[in-house]
Amino acid sequence: MRVAHVAAACLLALLLGGAGSAASVPDPETQATLDRSVRFLQDAQNPDGGFGGGGGSDPTFSAWVAYALAAAGINPQDLSRPGGADAHAYLTGRTSGLRQTTEFDRVALVALASGTSPRDFGGVDAVGTILSRQLPDGSFPQLPGGAGWVNSTIWSIFPLSALASPAAGEAVRRAADWLLGQQRPDGSWSSHSPGSSSDADMTGAAIQALNAAGRPGTEAESLAFEYLRGAQGEDGGFAATPGGGSNSATAAWVVQAIWSAGEDPRSWLTAEGNDPLSYLASLQRSDGSIGYTATSDLNSLWMTAQVGPALAGRAYPLPAVPRQVAAPERAEDGPNVESEADAPPGAIRSGRGGKRSERGDGAIAGGGGGGAPLFSAPQPQSAGDTPRGAREVEPRSAGAGGEPAGASGAGDGGGPAALERGGESTAGEPSGRQVEGVLLAGERRAAAPGLFGAGSGGRQDPLAALLLVGAIGGAAAVGFGRGRLEAA
Repeated sequence: MRVAHVAAACLLALLLGGAGSAASVPDPETQATLDRSVRFLQDAQNPDGGFGGGGGSDPTFSAWVAYALAAAGINPQDLSRPGGADAHAYLTGRTSGLRQTTEFDRVALVALASGTSPRDFGGVDAVGTILSRQLPDGSFPQLPGGAGWVNSTIWSIFPLSALASPAAGEAVRRAADWLLGQQRPDGSWSSHSPGSSSDADMTGAAIQALNAAGRPGTEAESLAFEYLRGAQGEDGGFAATPGGGSNSATAAWVVQAIWSAGEDPRSWLTAEGNDPLSYLASLQRSDGSIGYTATSDLNSLWMTAQVGPALAGRAYPLPAVPRQVAAPERAEDGPNVESEADAPPGAIRSGRGGKRSERGDGAIAGGGGGGAPLFSAPQPQSAGDTPRGAREVEPRSAGAGGEPAGASGAGDGGGPAALERGGESTAGEPSGRQVEGVLLAGERRAAAPGLFGAGSGGRQDPLAALLLVGAIGGAAAVGFGRGRLEAA
């Protein structure tokens, strides 16, 4: 990965119009919830680059997760386990089964987030297919020959609104006009067909679509938010339909709608002092996943992916996520040096491999090297060959047989991880050399590329969390049960 990757992504963004939702920086509590959910999703990736809901990889689940992690700032092309395929390659290799309009919408969104062309996603022209299905009234059917659906019209607005072509712009204008005409008297939109019952998921999605289409601050939006205020429960969450209980999927769609309107979900306080983001945080399990409700872990992979953009402060559609960029290269057998003063011109200090961390099972936030399989977020201008890798550091002391104690960043070493800064460790022992970065406590398992907090799981160092509040984006969500808001 090189600087050229970012340059290409920027050029494509210009050609596509550079559209996409602006990110709102999450507060520390929400950031911590996001980091743990990112770790859960990354751990679920299969070697083929895909994700599954309890079995092998599935393109539908894979697209949801890839988009959710793109919302957290990870380009799908960089999303892979050590030695495995990336999520973008997995999805582009499985386009033969695309049939429904929302399937083409979904892959177009993944392409846009990846900085690749939605006109050629695994040989499929997703944009051309979507445009060809628009009906004379401006709506989009789920399948050719069908009637226009609110769901598929909303989803088609998302990718088309990110394109700069006149044809896409006209299609978005007509679709937004039609969508406004489908609003119910109570301010809501229905789930699929115009005659369905009021649905909070669809209402949140419709607000996002209208804002993406350049229709912010309308009377329709005000009415829709009034409806959503009435759908909010005392727990801070939202019921999908009147009379139901709160769930994470609905809450995520409403939070994204709030972000898209430039508002803060924290301001949606209930009489009990709860808000939508605190509700989502309350559903996080110990493994980082997000439950469907307080008592149901229904399809935790899918639910966690849905919540991603809401936690990341994003609404649909996402702009292109920059690729990881390699730091300046060093010679194959370049020296490890004690300090910058000892370094010859062009040398990079502290570590070549990135597979080891000092005395513990965490990873160094600050850069690594040599295609490091352990990943964390980088510090600016960090040394090392791979900015998002764990850095190799010299052992402070040797164990039996002269082996360094706790040498493996994957968690092979025993004992608590030592947090080392400025040549002094928390263990009170002098360090072998100064380490730039923060050693993150780990879960004794390898992390995947793009990880915000290696081995988070609730044990992440507070300073590390502050350093990791970097580029965050928005992502994927859906309604419950492959019925509402499913781009599948």
